[in-house]
Amino acid sequence: MKALLLFLAAGLGGALGAHAQASTSQAATAEQRLAEDLGVDRLRAALMPTSETRNAALLLQTGVGNTATIGQVSAGGPANQAAIVQAGNANALLLSQLGTGNQTGFLQTGDANQATLHQNGTANTIAGQVTGNDNSLEVNQQGSSNQYSTQLTGNQGRYTIEQLGNNNSLTQRETSTSMPLPGYDVKMEGSNMRLTIEQGKVFP
Repeated sequence: MKALLLFLAAGLGGALGAHAQASTSQAATAEQRLAEDLGVDRLRAALMPTSETRNAALLLQTGVGNTATIGQVSAGGPANQAAIVQAGNANALLLSQLGTGNQTGFLQTGDANQATLHQNGTANTIAGQVTGNDNSLEVNQQGSSNQYSTQLTGNQGRYTIEQLGNNNSLTQRETSTSMPLPGYDVKMEGSNMRLTIEQGKVFP
C-alpha cells in the first residue's frame, strides 16, 4: 500500500511539474484555476500504465464538506483506474468500477454537485468536468469499450446517462450562464452507437 501511495504521489507531482511549464489559468476563483491547471487528462496520465494489474485511484479534494467514495473490483487483467478532483464545497461523488481496464477521470468544481458513476465490464471510460453549483449526474455503463465524455458548465442540471452494450460513445457539452442547465435522461442499448449533444456556447 505504501508503494502504491508513493507511486501515485510521484506521478501526480511529475504531472503537475510538467504542467507548470505551460501557461497558467487566469480564472477568477481558486477552484476554477485548480480545475484548469490540473485537468482530468493530466491526472489520468499520472496513474499506472495500462499493463498494470492492480486497481489504482487518485483523489484530490479542496474546499469544505466534499465527499468521495471509490470502489474498484477486478479479477485480474488490465487494472481499473480512477482520477478524481473536487474543488469547492459540499460536492459528492460515488464511483464504482467492476471488471477490467475501466477508466474514469472526473473533475467537479463549485458547490453541492453530485456525481454517481458506475462502470461494469471491460475497457469502459468516463471523462468529465462539471463546473457550477447544484448539478446532479448519474452515469451507468455496462458492457465493453463504451465511452462517455461530458463538459457541463452551469447550475441545477439533472442528468441520467445509460449505455448498455459494446463500443457505444456519448459526448455531452452543456453550457448555460443565465438559466439552469436543461437536464434530461439518455439511454442507449445496443452496440456501435455514437451520440453527440451540444447546447449553448461550447468552450474548447
